[in-house]
Amino acid sequence: MPLVRVLLLLPLALSLIACGPSHEGTVTYEVKLDADGVIGGTINDSLHLDSTNDQWTAFLSQARATLGEAPSRFEVTHARLQLNVTKSKNVGMLQDVLSGDVTAFLRASETGTQVDIATVKNPRGSAQLDMDTTRGSLESLEANLARGDFLLGLRGGTTRTSSSDFEAVITLTLDITAR
Repeated sequence: MPLVRVLLLLPLALSLIACGPSHEGTVTYEVKLDADGVIGGTINDSLHLDSTNDQWTAFLSQARATLGEAPSRFEVTHARLQLNVTKSKNVGMLQDVLSGDVTAFLRASETGTQVDIATVKNPRGSAQLDMDTTRGSLESLEANLARGDFLLGLRGGTTRTSSSDFEAVITLTLDITAR
């Protein structure tokens, strides 16, 4: 192989070596937004995931089997949100409860350290919508993710008030790579 080809392929080979083995999986959770989460023009709520959560525990177990050791690094590669109309109350479309910038986040249970993982602007309808992943570093949360002790949440603008009678069940689906 000529030297020029070797030099051209060297960055690709090094990037593949640096990435190392990985495990990709998908997890889906429901976050409930209601009047208790409204402060001013913002709505916010989160779901605590711990070691008793079957989905996250299965993801970690599969990653461990694939990697040959417990994962220590994580990345959200894709995120989607959808209104679960059948479980929601007095909400028929996303725009009935969310407006402006809507953000999915992960938060450390004990420290409150938070990383925004995906955003969407002015979500509409009730069908599944792709969110733009932030590609933010999860380094500050990796110990929490590895032991399964963190919060998954959603926040955004809203026209609802703290006295409104509603409950919006939002399904968040995350594609995650563990290394």
